[in-house]
Order: sequence, then structure tokens, then C-alpha cells
Amino acid sequence: MSFDVNAIDQTRSVRLVPERAPVRGADAGAAARPDAVTPPDAMVDTMPASPPPEVRDQVLAAQKAIQEMYDRGRTLHFSMDSGRVKILLQDLDGNVIREVPSSKVVDIANQRVDD
Repeated sequence: MSFDVNAIDQTRSVRLVPERAPVRGADAGAAARPDAVTPPDAMVDTMPASPPPEVRDQVLAAQKAIQEMYDRGRTLHFSMDSGRVKILLQDLDGNVIREVPSSKVVDIANQRVDD
């Protein structure tokens, strides 16, 4: 498994709401299929309609950081290597600039960067 972190579409940040499957009426097709399960009269939604404001703020901050990195001609590439996460700093052509230790990424995430 691997993925690239690069410019994120700002318009997608508006669509952080989980999509719901369409619900059919209780009688739709039940007569044709006697073994059909009818949906309940009430639907309980355990997912909030949107993420809490602090989560949205963190997602937008991450998008901004990724965009700034992309504007400087850099991307991050994450992959699994022998059960460990491998993080590469690359240019926009995919050339590896350097490997970033995961401990350094944790320090950056916790705002404990000294260089």
C-alpha cells in the first residue's frame, strides 16, 4: 500500500459529510420477494452531519501545509516496507530528495522541530 500526498482540491473540504445509501420504501419489492428485509421505521444516524469544527480546522491546516509544500516543488510519498511506514520527500517529478524518518514526522506533527 502506498499513496502520494500532494495538492488537495480545496473544493473537497466542503464535502466531509459521509454519503448515505438510498433507502427504499418499506413496501418496495416486498411483495415480489417474501424473504426481503424491510427497513426500520426510524433510522438512527450515529455519524454527525459534519466533523467538529476543530477537526475541520486541522484538515484545512493540513491541506494548506500540503499546498505550500507543493508550491515549493515537493511532495511526500508514504509506503509500507517490511511492515514499517516509509516516507519519502520527492520533487514533483517523483525523484527522491531524501527519506524522512517517521520519528521526525511525529516531531513535526507535535510541533517539536528544531531545524
